[in-house]
Amino acid sequence: MRAAPGLPPTPAHYDRVIELVRLAERLGYRTVWTTEQHGVDDGYLPAPLIALSAFARETSTIRLGTGIHLLTLTQPRRVAEEAGVLDVLSNGRLTLGVGAGVNPHEFRIFHRSLADRARLMEEGLSFLRRALSGEPPADGYPISVGPVQRPVPLIVGGLAKPAVDRAARLADGLLSYSLVDAEVEVPQLWNERIAPAMERHGRTPGDFRLALSAMVWASDDWEREWREHVGAAFRYQQVMYAEWAGGGEEDLPAFLRQPSWDLDEVRRRMFVGRPDEVAERLSALREVFPFDEIVIWPALPGVPFELAEKCLRTFATQVAPAVKG
Repeated sequence: MRAAPGLPPTPAHYDRVIELVRLAERLGYRTVWTTEQHGVDDGYLPAPLIALSAFARETSTIRLGTGIHLLTLTQPRRVAEEAGVLDVLSNGRLTLGVGAGVNPHEFRIFHRSLADRARLMEEGLSFLRRALSGEPPADGYPISVGPVQRPVPLIVGGLAKPAVDRAARLADGLLSYSLVDAEVEVPQLWNERIAPAMERHGRTPGDFRLALSAMVWASDDWEREWREHVGAAFRYQQVMYAEWAGGGEEDLPAFLRQPSWDLDEVRRRMFVGRPDEVAERLSALREVFPFDEIVIWPALPGVPFELAEKCLRTFATQVAPAVKG
């Protein structure tokens, strides 16, 4: 929901984002996801549940996912009660994705300690599991507005081993991400962390949802679009993530700890190309990592809305139907 590198969003920009969400619903997309970031000056969305509430009143079928809500920075009751209101507003379409966060400045401005992340996640997830399923939460007080869904699907986001284990133990699914080198990193993540955690906690593909966030841009004119708009927008995104994280967080993948400035080089490590090529590569990835849902980024900061709309249409009509399974 960032308008362009370094520029704050405007009401007109938010209106265009809502148009994209309505288009995604008409095209048959399953979920629209929001992210979260605090204490930055480029318009990055700080209030995912508020944005999803706006989307809820403009749509009727698409699910609304936080990908992810920074649970470690927010009191769990506040999250549960706002989630309950959103689930009612949307008639039961919320998927609540939560995560620990990695950026040191966010913990400082919310007066939290990075050293407490594990405890805060454990306590928060325990509270949310009860509160969002209709059971009395740990503090004994009722949730003022309970959700329509009982329970609201709860997903943990992350790549680190503790996050993956926590997802398999306490949640309904995992939102992992690999914007660069997914074809190498994701099978390794599956074999070394996700599959063992699922087996350890008795989870099966039928009761544990796997969502993957990846950089996907399929177009017959991908070379020009990448050169003129998409490449620079992606570079801005990854450089800012690395800057906010302070460059040393071990939870981050290599491409964020050491972002590449060579757009041709980094493009080859993402799902960028003709629709048939992208579909073939995603099919191959799904053979070794059985993801249920792939999350794409059509509206990077600085990408014209016309191109974002084209990306949505191309993926829905030419790529997704060709991905095996």
